[in-house]
Amino acid sequence: MLQKNTTKRLGYWLLLLHRLFDEATGRALAEENLDRRQWQVLHAISIGLSEVSEIDAAFAPFLAVDRETSYRPVADEFTARGWVVTNGEHIVLTESGHAAHDRAEKLVNAHAARSLDGITEAEFLAANDVLARIAANLESE
Repeated sequence: MLQKNTTKRLGYWLLLLHRLFDEATGRALAEENLDRRQWQVLHAISIGLSEVSEIDAAFAPFLAVDRETSYRPVADEFTARGWVVTNGEHIVLTESGHAAHDRAEKLVNAHAARSLDGITEAEFLAANDVLARIAANLESE
């Protein structure tokens, strides 16, 4: 049996990390007036996801947890900020959107470095692989 007699099993740590990541990312991005979800959407657009439906699919687990149906309101907010232009479902970063992404990415990278302090790349990749395999096992049930 892989689990010890404790209440702090995998689900506990996953939920705690989810909450802590949301809170810490929000603090890290406060000067850019972004929260974690907004950052995820901004970054997704910057790496080539160009439709709201693609972003929704990429972050479906977050939509479910947040009890939301789409990231359309985030895209609309970015349009109001002048960070993106839209043509129907198609979304593209503007020059100021690229600049906002670059500023936010520096903050996120510094936050990530602090949160992964003392963890090697091999450990990080192994943990990610284990979580992906657990998810695959559960999805196949």
